[in-house]
Amino acid sequence: MLTTDVRGNPAPRPAGRLHLITGGRDADGSARPTLFTPARKAGRSDLAVCAIVGGANLSAKLDLLVRLATRVDVLALGGGIANSVLAATGTDMGASLCDYDRLDDARRLLDRAKACGCELLLPVDVVIATEAKNGVEDRVVPCAAIGPEDMVLDIGPATIARLTACVEAARTVVWTGPLGVYEIAPFDGGTDALAWFIARRTRDAGLRSVAAGDDTIAALTAAGVENRFSELTSRDALPDWLDAATPRAVPA
Repeated sequence: MLTTDVRGNPAPRPAGRLHLITGGRDADGSARPTLFTPARKAGRSDLAVCAIVGGANLSAKLDLLVRLATRVDVLALGGGIANSVLAATGTDMGASLCDYDRLDDARRLLDRAKACGCELLLPVDVVIATEAKNGVEDRVVPCAAIGPEDMVLDIGPATIARLTACVEAARTVVWTGPLGVYEIAPFDGGTDALAWFIARRTRDAGLRSVAAGDDTIAALTAAGVENRFSELTSRDALPDWLDAATPRAVPA
């Protein structure tokens, strides 16, 4: 297990509430229950490609998301993008950042992913507060319990567990966009935990890990693992990378 970053500093332990998830076994070596079983890969223990997309605005990444849905096995969402898609499914997002004028687009994305056999993962729990600043009181709640004054500022521990189980099953992971307000503790917890888990799988299991975009690379740098991913690229270059590298393509 990774315990220090590239500078020799201790690995982050987000918010004291989230621990670094080590993979398929507990500390005593016993296997953990399966937290994620890809529906379209029933009976198989691996996925070809898992894509993780976060960031603030659905509108900025909608074309990329539709393209990803045609090329990856699992598409996991976080950040404001996940808020918008959750809202499109009927979840009350309270005071959270959300593209309410793009909910029809979000529904079309859901339909597109289903038609292409791409499993779309949304948060099941979140970290909320009334504002995004240091020292504010924060809580973990199920998505169904978001209140009218609550702002979703990070993914919760159950969602992190689902994402790490997905990463563990994948041969390639493509990640663009932070999963929360990573610039402000403790809302960097989900992004940090996932970054360290992917770095560990890259080192120990031969995972091909691709991080795309300035914000993503900045978040990995803040976590101290930017040099432990297989590839770093720009978000603009990601579509061409997908066309060349992903093994599955569904006609548009």
